[in-house]
Amino acid sequence: MRRSRKPIIIASRRSTLARTQAEMVGRALAKLHPNVQIQYKWIESEGDQLADQPLTDIGGKGLFTRSIERSLLSKQADIAVHSLKDLPALDTPGLMIAAVPKRAIVNDCLITPNNIKSLKELPENAVVGTASPRRAAQLKQHRPDIQTKLIRGNLDTRIDKVLTPAGEKEFDATLLAAAGLRRLKKLDLAENTIPTDIILPAACQAALAIQCRSDDHVTLTRCLPLNHPGSATAVHAERQILADLEADCHAAIAVLAEPLETGDTLNKQIGDQNYRLRIRIFSPSAERHIEFDQTTKTKELRRLLKTAVRQLKDQGADDLLHPQTIGV
Repeated sequence: MRRSRKPIIIASRRSTLARTQAEMVGRALAKLHPNVQIQYKWIESEGDQLADQPLTDIGGKGLFTRSIERSLLSKQADIAVHSLKDLPALDTPGLMIAAVPKRAIVNDCLITPNNIKSLKELPENAVVGTASPRRAAQLKQHRPDIQTKLIRGNLDTRIDKVLTPAGEKEFDATLLAAAGLRRLKKLDLAENTIPTDIILPAACQAALAIQCRSDDHVTLTRCLPLNHPGSATAVHAERQILADLEADCHAAIAVLAEPLETGDTLNKQIGDQNYRLRIRIFSPSAERHIEFDQTTKTKELRRLLKTAVRQLKDQGADDLLHPQTIGV
């Protein structure tokens, strides 16, 4: 069967990081399919248009993906490249994740104007800018004196608000994903990573999603070689946790399914990788939290997900994740 030479049109947000990530995928596809033209469609998402408002007030993280997904569904593009943590946990009807490339470093890192290297070195009552309930809750748990204040905008905007404020200094620090900084070659800013024991990342943080129409078998076949099985297993497990707990961007929840290095090459080859699953859920005030932390093999991971959800619900996960429904 002759291979299709139909161009691949990649849709993505316009932000510098989103373009960088889309072009990374485009270069990889060009190597796999040297006779196929790679084109790009840059889209300003609704979330980018409302960058000064809290995400929880304007409709959730789907605002960063809906307009890109519409371009797929209307066949204006063949694939979309997303930061996977921006995608809702349930697939949009008619679309699917065709591939998850190898995941980058999952840690958050500390950004300060004076290169403070750890949270414990921040001054007392420091003001940390974040729009993430997850980050704010874990900061409060680790350093109860720290004050958190809303900071919005793309990655460069948030960096500028901390490092080079236009007026009076508003923030002593912020937290950003190390993966995004590294992809933008801002390696000096990505040095002060925070251990996951202190700040556990958001579900799917540092992973990319290559999305296409579920009936577009040509595009799916083209993208499949970019899939990294270990990373895909981990992030799909994390998405399943979010879906089963009905967690959204209002919730202070951290989830990490982490493949563990065992040195046993044979077991890895037969799909018997070990995964550590960690979940933390906080109340909106961060005064209460529950956790789950267990390790299992790939073949038992689905069962562990069900165990985690059941145990977390038994500990009151619904009350923490959906406090507005209490008493209704």
